[in-house]
Amino acid sequence: MTASDNSETWLRLSARHAYERGRFRGALLRGAVGGILAIPSLALCHQNPWAGLCLAGFAVVIVAGYFRGESYGEGTSAGALAGLLPCLLPAAVEAVDPALCALISSRGPWLCVAGGAAAGVILALRGRAAGGLPFWAGAIAALAFSGSLGCIPAGALGFAGLAVGALAGGAPVLVARRVV
Repeated sequence: MTASDNSETWLRLSARHAYERGRFRGALLRGAVGGILAIPSLALCHQNPWAGLCLAGFAVVIVAGYFRGESYGEGTSAGALAGLLPCLLPAAVEAVDPALCALISSRGPWLCVAGGAAAGVILALRGRAAGGLPFWAGAIAALAFSGSLGCIPAGALGFAGLAVGALAGGAPVLVARRVV
């Protein structure tokens, strides 16, 4: 091997490392922004250890999805966008009237169903361009963590309501996609 071959190999390796460091920094920034956007749900409606775990999981899923890239990144983006409504809807209700959030949560998972339905429509619309297991894995993971933040006050029924709402909201859009 000549000196020019060694320097060329070193240059390629350095460029590859710089590229990967840049992708990782971008993924960390997106994860931090996603976590910051979800903080009102943690701060206003409940301060539960599970909520902190869901917030951390949401940020980690965003970082992993964007760092992996391709369909994983697209799915993570769609799931994060879809999950913001079920995440922030209870916090918005809590900001208006603190007793109302507890009252609605005690009467059933209706906020979670409504947020899940909107999330299902968003995922189905965003899933038109992309597809396959990598997209849906990232989307469902991001939606599950962010939506769970808003549904913790409703308990296990809240999580079930989120899932039912997402299926009820997304299924008609996906069926219409197949027909058209």
